[in-house]
Amino acid sequence: MQQAQVAKRPKRRRRPIKGALIKGVTGRLPVNILSNPVFEQHVRSLMKGHSGIYLLYKRKSLHYVGIASKNLLGRLNDHQADRHAGKWDRFVVYRIRSVRLLKDLETLLITLLNPPGNANEGRVPKDADMNRVLRKVLKEGEGEIRIIRKALSGK
Repeated sequence: MQQAQVAKRPKRRRRPIKGALIKGVTGRLPVNILSNPVFEQHVRSLMKGHSGIYLLYKRKSLHYVGIASKNLLGRLNDHQADRHAGKWDRFVVYRIRSVRLLKDLETLLITLLNPPGNANEGRVPKDADMNRVLRKVLKEGEGEIRIIRKALSGK
């Protein structure tokens, strides 16, 4: 007797979830839009109370990468009067849904882009530092190489 063949369904590929992290983005906007009466109400509704990452530019050069866990608009306004005042004239904002990922995203961007206005490089958790493991392996390997070198030299 022949067994009936059951048609197998092809496995469906999971599509990436677009928009799961980034909930809004601006182009490179001039700083004066923050106080412009025509845009003020709209800028406030788009940024006030929202978390995200922002990048500050002087002309086309990136100056600083920062995060705002509760109020993007407030952070941008703060930077007009702090140590970054006068060092930037444009900004980009990324509204981010997951506040708990902000610090990691900031660290990633600072590490990749190395903006001059950021004093700290960002911190990677100790258990995530793969170089630490490789340095340990290298140190162990150097000891073994010394032993072999010593044996081969006849000393």
